[in-house]
Amino acid sequence: MSIKTLKTTLALAAGAIALTLAATPVLAAEATTPVPQGVPNLTGKWINATPEAPLKATSGAIPLTAKGKEAYAKNKAEKAKGDDPLTLCHMHGEPRLLFTKYPFLIMQYGNHVDFLHQANHTFRITYFGAKLDPDADPIWLGHPTAKWDGKTLVIDANSYNGETWLDYSGLPHGEKLTTEERYNLSADGKTINATVKIADPEYYSQPWTAAFTLKKEPGYSLEQYACMA
Repeated sequence: MSIKTLKTTLALAAGAIALTLAATPVLAAEATTPVPQGVPNLTGKWINATPEAPLKATSGAIPLTAKGKEAYAKNKAEKAKGDDPLTLCHMHGEPRLLFTKYPFLIMQYGNHVDFLHQANHTFRITYFGAKLDPDADPIWLGHPTAKWDGKTLVIDANSYNGETWLDYSGLPHGEKLTTEERYNLSADGKTINATVKIADPEYYSQPWTAAFTLKKEPGYSLEQYACMA
């Protein structure tokens, strides 16, 4: 499948989920808006260079609160017994979804950037300039918004539910979680150096940041994925 065909298909799918592009010319125009000049195009298939690795703070230890330490210990004990939200086919959540062993697509347009994951066939449609609503209903992947900070793609999100872990080790979070992802494309276009900042006052005494690296893979195809609890 060519990138042009794939972009058209994904744009139609995104619009169908929201309102139906065929009946909404404004959204249809947004879906085909070109990437602005002067910013990198992250479109492609990517995979985490260290899949399923536990999150590590870039500066010091992860600042867990007393409640965070208690929840983390409980999650690790459950994982040791084979219990994990993923065993129930729940969504991975963020940023755990970015650390799977499966590839995902980044499809970048002028008005939105889409993440389409092989894992659980999960997707995120993130509009540039969308406003974060602190009172939005909590959902699995939060409510995101995108912006450019120079040549860095920045995605902020809030209003996550508390049903997921931050990583494969069981780091906890609640509904007060907010995240900030930052993506920087390398000069050769083969690597994305990224960070995610975690803030959740119930489980962490201060915001903290973890770094990760994405490697580009050829093509744009993803395999079928089936989760059976």
